[in-house]
Amino acid sequence: MPPFRRMSLALCVPILCSFFLLMDCQEVSTFTMQYQILEEVQPGTVLGRLSEEIGRTEGSWGTFQLLQSSAVFPIQMDSRDGLLSTTGRLNREQLCHHRDPCVLSFSVLAAQYFTLIHVEIHVLDINDNGPRFPQVALELEISESVSLQTRIPLGRALDPDAGSNAFCSYFLSPSEHFALEVTAGSDGTQQAELVVIKEVDRELYSSFELVLTAVDHGVPPRSGTTVVTVHVLDSNDNSPTFAQGSVSVVIREDALPGTFLINLTATDPDQGPNGEIEYSFSKHVSEEVLRTFAVERHTGSVLLQQSLDYEKNSAYELEVQARDQGANSIPAHCKLFIRVLDVNDNTPDIQVTWAKQAAVLSEAQPQGSFVALVTAFDPDSGRNGQVDCYIRQGEEHFALKRFSPGSYMLLTNAPLDRESWTQHHLTLLVQDRGTPLLATTRHFTVHVSDVNDNMPYFETNHYHVSIAENSEPPSVLVMVRAQDADSGLNGKVVYRIPDPLILEWLAIDASTGEIRAHAAFDAEKITSLDFLVIAEDMGQPQLSANVSVTVTVLDVNDNSPVVIKPELEGGRASVTALVDPDTGHVLVPKEEGSSELAASLNAPLLLTILATDADSGLNGTLLYSILSGNEAGICVLDPQSGQLYLNGSNASSLLGREWDLVISVSDRGPVPLSTRFLVKITFKRHCERMPDSFPVSQPLSPSVVTGICLLGLLAISLVGLGLIMSLCKREKHGSMAYNCREAEQAYSQQQPKKPPKPIQKADIHVVPVLRQEDAQQPPAEIENPSEAAWLKALGVPCHMTPTLYRTLRNQRNSSSLAEQAPCYAQRFRSPSARDVQPTDKKLLDSIFWPKDHLSEKAKAGPEEAPSRQHILRSLVRLSLAALAEQGPGGQLAMESAPVQVRDFRTGIGWVVGKG
Repeated sequence: MPPFRRMSLALCVPILCSFFLLMDCQEVSTFTMQYQILEEVQPGTVLGRLSEEIGRTEGSWGTFQLLQSSAVFPIQMDSRDGLLSTTGRLNREQLCHHRDPCVLSFSVLAAQYFTLIHVEIHVLDINDNGPRFPQVALELEISESVSLQTRIPLGRALDPDAGSNAFCSYFLSPSEHFALEVTAGSDGTQQAELVVIKEVDRELYSSFELVLTAVDHGVPPRSGTTVVTVHVLDSNDNSPTFAQGSVSVVIREDALPGTFLINLTATDPDQGPNGEIEYSFSKHVSEEVLRTFAVERHTGSVLLQQSLDYEKNSAYELEVQARDQGANSIPAHCKLFIRVLDVNDNTPDIQVTWAKQAAVLSEAQPQGSFVALVTAFDPDSGRNGQVDCYIRQGEEHFALKRFSPGSYMLLTNAPLDRESWTQHHLTLLVQDRGTPLLATTRHFTVHVSDVNDNMPYFETNHYHVSIAENSEPPSVLVMVRAQDADSGLNGKVVYRIPDPLILEWLAIDASTGEIRAHAAFDAEKITSLDFLVIAEDMGQPQLSANVSVTVTVLDVNDNSPVVIKPELEGGRASVTALVDPDTGHVLVPKEEGSSELAASLNAPLLLTILATDADSGLNGTLLYSILSGNEAGICVLDPQSGQLYLNGSNASSLLGREWDLVISVSDRGPVPLSTRFLVKITFKRHCERMPDSFPVSQPLSPSVVTGICLLGLLAISLVGLGLIMSLCKREKHGSMAYNCREAEQAYSQQQPKKPPKPIQKADIHVVPVLRQEDAQQPPAEIENPSEAAWLKALGVPCHMTPTLYRTLRNQRNSSSLAEQAPCYAQRFRSPSARDVQPTDKKLLDSIFWPKDHLSEKAKAGPEEAPSRQHILRSLVRLSLAALAEQGPGGQLAMESAPVQVRDFRTGIGWVVGKG
């Protein structure tokens, strides 16, 4: 990377100066970004990224907007992230002619972040230009009699650079006759003068050639030279002289051509031609000076030849010389410095850069929103160039906020409403502070764009329309109309009915709001339709309003009355009136629906006619009348209620007779509709009426139904409670009893499977087992010897406990057989009962019952003992049936372990197992 490129990047360090303008609805930030960059950098050099400087991430396209044209300086900006870079060569001398420092300024709008950025780019000078003299060669003339320390101005070199790069030092080639002195002018510039330090002799040196060098103070330094030729002329007695070596004058820039500036006068004491003086500009003045000023040849008056412009050139340096007409005339020189005085001759101007491409604002923008950048400028200097900007028209909606000299933000001062003002006229006034005061006025038109901020509204709050039933519906029942103050799609309204049930009857035109009926209405099915109509605009977001609509269906008398009571068969009905033959009174039910009769003393009610009409209003109001059959006037019919009465209280004379009454039921419509039917009334004796075998069923009252339900729930609860108690009791007994089948299955699962062994029924021995409490008692004495013999033979001690039992097998276990008496062991092999004799009953009782129980048995009586014995025998049979299976040889095969069977009432246990 080139050194100057590294230097430029190092100097591109922004200095951020920010302040905030607090508005009513939002905070508008204004930043001033300053960048420094060396001139003559390569195109594409990056200055900075605005999005990073303001602490934002990269936005979308158009986030950053350059408010000035980039054609005036070679700088470009990326609208997405605000990346600033150069597009061409930056030449400070071209961009900022005669201005130091060189600052390029422009503004950038970041509308998405409500930020206005004022960018200042300081272009730093590099020493890319050397000093240059106005003339490559300079010729001077002096007299050989010139006095020492005579000064001859040499002019100065010009360097377009700035700062130290433009500051020059002068050097003269070595000479014994001349020296160089540098003096400072009135404007601070340095002037080189040639000083005579030794007398010259024309006979020795007719001319001198010197080299004048100007060197600037840049790095690296640059220089420029010019050749100074000094011609030595023969001596002239006297030469013209100016009273002052340098003179300064001031002239207003509005001075007209021909204006007199100053009269320069030189004197010469000689007479004749040697004393006649002529004035002229020296040979090394610039062409611009020769065009702008003139010197009168004979008088030395300096005149203005053309108009001045302070903004282009504020000062001039002239060199006037005076020469006499004698031979070998030596000219005299005078420096004339002309300073142009600025006058307020330029009117200020305004430049408005809108936030968008055109002066269009959205009415949704809040108060304090940025509208445009207003730049006011005046090319004059001092107070003549200081400007102020004001709003002359439109200040009720807009305001100006100044953020830098001559730069303003145009902001909204109030909410905008397009429905009230579609456009606003804005007048800006800018004026300077000079004398006289100059001003400029600019007129602008700001258009307000619409947003969907108004919802549709209906002309009325409720629409009502009536239509007769059965009539052909008109093309349009009713038209609803809504308006929207917005414009475009925001103001376009469409209509709809949200209720799908209403859409079965009606339809609405979405564009016009016309409501139509699909078919004719029937007032008997529907009397009115109440629904909502919604009006929606097409904007975003979509806004809506609704209105209620009522369509009333007017009834038409299109339905005839229908008789409900009495029931008609073929248009006829029969009524029987029971008459008490003794009193002649007509018997009627005591209560409606009751079978119990009572005598009616006054105008008994024979019949109540009940009819309906589907129509409404007068079309559904019914009148009852007797058309014929009542010529004798025996009955009276109430036209309103339809109740038919007997015209009298004694009906004895009517017994056995019949009357046919033709009754009409009609409505009160414009064209009444009626229904006719015949009622046959028969008067019979009360005894002739067959009494009802059963009373007329009446519907149960709610209280009776409630009572029945409660009784049913109570019964169900009691049954359920009984079942639960029964199950609990059964489970309790089951936990005390021994389930033989479960014991057999448990033992079979724990023991390995063995083949069944055939056994005989005689192999089953029943051994008494005593309870624990019985075993702890001392053994009782055995009074019966035979019982003792049985116990001894069986090997059962009298103090036997529940664990002292065994089941012996006679054939398989000889060792076990040795423990038992053989004769007694064989008693139980045969299923016959021959060995058990009645005489042995006592002996058996001693075996099956313990002694203490035998005492209880004796106390219980002779009838209770056999019953208990029978129960125990049944238990043994059940146990054997559950545990034993018939083998193939007719023997019993038993696989389970010994099973204990206990009588829960007595505590006696029985062990049943293999021999």
